[in-house]
Amino acid sequence: MQEYVPYIVIGAVAAALIMITVLLARVVWRRQVRHYIVTLTGHREAVASALKTTEAVLSALLDDERDALAAFVSRGSDEREALAAIADRMQLEHAELKDIALPKRLWPLADTLCGTAGMLAEETARVGDAEGEDALDALAGLDIARVRSALEDASAEIARLAERYNVTDPSVYGGGLYI
Repeated sequence: MQEYVPYIVIGAVAAALIMITVLLARVVWRRQVRHYIVTLTGHREAVASALKTTEAVLSALLDDERDALAAFVSRGSDEREALAAIADRMQLEHAELKDIALPKRLWPLADTLCGTAGMLAEETARVGDAEGEDALDALAGLDIARVRSALEDASAEIARLAERYNVTDPSVYGGGLYI
């Protein structure tokens, strides 16, 4: 029996090391997933901020009516430039979300955010690309409700994942992300 004692000790130490390694790997993995949830929360806030800006531009145009709409038809109006900037930023956001490396459980959320950014980019770019009176038609055809609905779906998914992975406070305040 004494000749087997070193083997038993080595086996017990190896089993303990394997258990510790597995537990540490799980802890590190959950921490990594939490980090990506916060990252995706930042992307959601970028899309939400762009949506709020789009709504503010629409509101400003509707409040001022004739003068603002007449200026909007021309290419150099501030509102058209704002919508073009939103379209550019959302195209970048779409590309980032499409190419981001994530754990498999976060893919549906990233796909939803990617689609939302793409929708907003498409809607606002259509207005920016239009000429003259077509710009007003494109403005009237903006489907903000579809974008808002997709953003709400993404927010619900983030809330579900945050609860599952104990992300109690992703530190999003006032539309900005503080990490």
